[in-house]
Amino acid sequence: MKFIVDQMLGKLAKWLRMLGYDTVYYKGEYPKKITELVLVEDRIFLTRNKKINQENLKGRIIRVNENNPYLQLQELISKGILYLHKDGLFSRCLICNKKLENIPREKVKGMVPDYIFLHHKEFQGCPQCNRIYWRGTHLENMRKMIEELFK
Repeated sequence: MKFIVDQMLGKLAKWLRMLGYDTVYYKGEYPKKITELVLVEDRIFLTRNKKINQENLKGRIIRVNENNPYLQLQELISKGILYLHKDGLFSRCLICNKKLENIPREKVKGMVPDYIFLHHKEFQGCPQCNRIYWRGTHLENMRKMIEELFK
């Protein structure tokens, strides 16, 4: 399942990407471009905006009621929209949504802090924005939070 979220749900977009969902964060104007992206790219539109005309979106819009991103995730899980796919976790860039690629350790030397380079063996990178990711302690904290969400 692929999503597009509007500017009201930017933090939710990061969480969806963390869960491995292809999620476009759209900051532009409605409704023509959103409708086009939903239909052409086969996406579900998530929004908190109650004024959007659903007619053009042919049942491909979901209104999110909660304001807090964690509660938004719980809402989507309870509606049966989100599922935990462990192999997809942490597979997308949180910034630009591209699939992450493995990077040889020697290629990140000088691009990550020395401490990180010395203590980590595996790295992933975004082919679009060149952001580098590694499995730090923050990852384990996020993993625990995700497991709690999907209990």
